[in-house]
Amino acid sequence: MLWPLTKRRHVANPQLAQRIDQVRGQNPESERWLGLVEAAFAEAQAGEAWAHAAVGIATDRPVRAPLLHHARITVRGRVLHRWCRDVLELALEGARSRDLEPVQLLEAAICQDDERIDGIAQNAGIDVASLRVIAQMTALPLLQTCARALTEQVPASWWEGYCPVCGAWPTLAEFRGLERKRWLRCGRCATGWEASWLRCPFCGETEHTNLGYLAPEEGETTRKVEVCDSCKGYVKSEPTVRPLAAWEVVLDDLATVPLEVAALDRGYHRPERPGFVLEARIVLI
Repeated sequence: MLWPLTKRRHVANPQLAQRIDQVRGQNPESERWLGLVEAAFAEAQAGEAWAHAAVGIATDRPVRAPLLHHARITVRGRVLHRWCRDVLELALEGARSRDLEPVQLLEAAICQDDERIDGIAQNAGIDVASLRVIAQMTALPLLQTCARALTEQVPASWWEGYCPVCGAWPTLAEFRGLERKRWLRCGRCATGWEASWLRCPFCGETEHTNLGYLAPEEGETTRKVEVCDSCKGYVKSEPTVRPLAAWEVVLDDLATVPLEVAALDRGYHRPERPGFVLEARIVLI
C-alpha cells in the first residue's frame, strides 16, 4: 500500500511548492497522492533528464488517432531506470525496481492499459491499485516532454473529447479570458484543445436539456462540475485568465474533492476506460 512519503522530493518552482502545501493543508486525505505528484513534477522540471527523449510519430495513423498512437518513443535507459527506482522507493515500502521491468510499466502507463499494469503488479507482488497510481506518475515526465515536442503538430481543430496527444479524457475544462472560450485540458501530458461550449467530451451529446452544471452551495464560487445526463459523465470546470500550467491542472483537480463527491453522489462518474486505446512503443538508448 502507499505509505507516508517521508522521502519527499521537493520541487524547485516556489509557486508549485506553495500550491502543493496549500492543497495538502486543505485536503489531508490527498497526502498519499501529493507526494507522488510533487516528485513527478520535480522530475518533469529537472531540465535535461528527459530532454533527450524523441518521438517518432506514425504518419499513417487514423485521422481520429492521437499523435502518440503507434509512435516510437526513445528514452535513455539510465534515466528511466533511475526514475522508476526513485518512484518505487518513494511510494512503496520494501518495493524494489528490479522486481518489475520499467519499459513495460512505462508503455502500459502511456497506453493507459490497466490490464497490463495489473499483470505487472501481480508478478512483482505489488498492490494493484497502488501500481496503477504509481505507473501514471512514472509516465508524467515523459508524456509532458512528448507533448512539448509535438506542440506544433497538434491539430488546430480537434473535435474529439479525448486528448489529441495521448488519448486521455480531459481532467478539467477552462473558460479562458474575457471571451470565455472553452478549452479541455489533459492532466497527463497537459495538452489543451478548444471545444464547443455545449458538447459532452465523453459521448458528444449536444442537446442542452441533457447537459448541466453542479455548483457548490457555499465556499467555492468559481469552479463547477459539467455533467451529462446521457452518459452520466462529468468534468470539472473553472474560469482562467491564461492557460493553466501543467501542475495547476493536476492540483486544481486534487483541490476540488468536494465537487467530485457532489458529482458521484448524484450518479455521475469519470469514464473508466481511456478515450482512445493508444498503442505506443518505448525504445531505450
